[in-house]
Amino acid sequence: MEEVLLEWAKTIHKENPVVDAHFDLAAEVYARRRYGEKDVVERCYLSYFQEASLNVIVSSVYVPTQELPEKGLHTAIGQIAALRDDLDPITDQICIVTSKKELDTALEKGKIAMLLALEGLDPVGTDLCLLRAFYDLGVRGASLTWSRRNAFGEGCCKAGEMREIPGGLTELGREAIRKMEELGMYLDVSHLNNDGFADVLKCARKPFIASHSNAWQIHPNYRNLRNDQIEELAVRGGVIGLNACGVIAGVPPLPKKQAFSRLCEHVEYLIAQAGSEHVGFGFDLCNGLSASTPRIYFQVEEDDLLSHHGEMVMLTAELLGRGMKEETLTGILGGNFLRYFRSVIK
Repeated sequence: MEEVLLEWAKTIHKENPVVDAHFDLAAEVYARRRYGEKDVVERCYLSYFQEASLNVIVSSVYVPTQELPEKGLHTAIGQIAALRDDLDPITDQICIVTSKKELDTALEKGKIAMLLALEGLDPVGTDLCLLRAFYDLGVRGASLTWSRRNAFGEGCCKAGEMREIPGGLTELGREAIRKMEELGMYLDVSHLNNDGFADVLKCARKPFIASHSNAWQIHPNYRNLRNDQIEELAVRGGVIGLNACGVIAGVPPLPKKQAFSRLCEHVEYLIAQAGSEHVGFGFDLCNGLSASTPRIYFQVEEDDLLSHHGEMVMLTAELLGRGMKEETLTGILGGNFLRYFRSVIK
């Protein structure tokens, strides 16, 4: 029976859009290329992308805390440049897109389309003029904060912590939302604290997403969304991306069956609260970035519940085995996020 479900899942992946709305790729590529590696995406990831029949990937541009504030802008631009350089030899298979037309053209040609998004506006500092500069570099989405305070607002605590952090958006944060909506950049509320989320509801005029957040009701973690937040995001036309980080999902990476079962619980709960058209995947796979980050103690964090993107098919098979209808699953696999991106990006 499991083999039948797996083959069914593979067919669904091949015949429908598949999207991962959050992957820390640019930071890893930047780190590896600085130490002399080449063709990082082709060597380390492309075969897994193809195994999952991925069509769209959002690469975050994430600046580590130790690079801030002095090197924030330098590091962010470096990540974008490094990723573009790394993809140059394989643009016939995967390419960065910056418009709805480029997105659709890539999909029509059977390429993997990659979008760029800032994970926190820290590289901008306090100069919102730089938001336009990042837009011109191809960035099409952004969260206001990572799990730390900046000039735009207060982030939630880190995933491994458990504490309420008060404080909403600053006036600059509200202005940033207006500027993003004007440019045609989407807003991501993952990593924002509860007060900041409430402020977003007051000033955002367009649909926004939580690219890599789960359900608080299934696992209480301040990176996850409460019922009222899930419902508000859905009412406004947004999409929530399932996070496959063990500490956020509330389960250790092994055994795999238990991990996938917990991920399915989050999906099913998000569907019950938001509606199936407002749920997708934003796995936040970080093992590669962790392994590429220089450290004093050579201990690598391994908290991803999927070993690689190829295991998306196994998760799909698990959802099928739990009785999810194929038409529901096709939206979650990628149809919902693809619809959102097409509506927001100019």
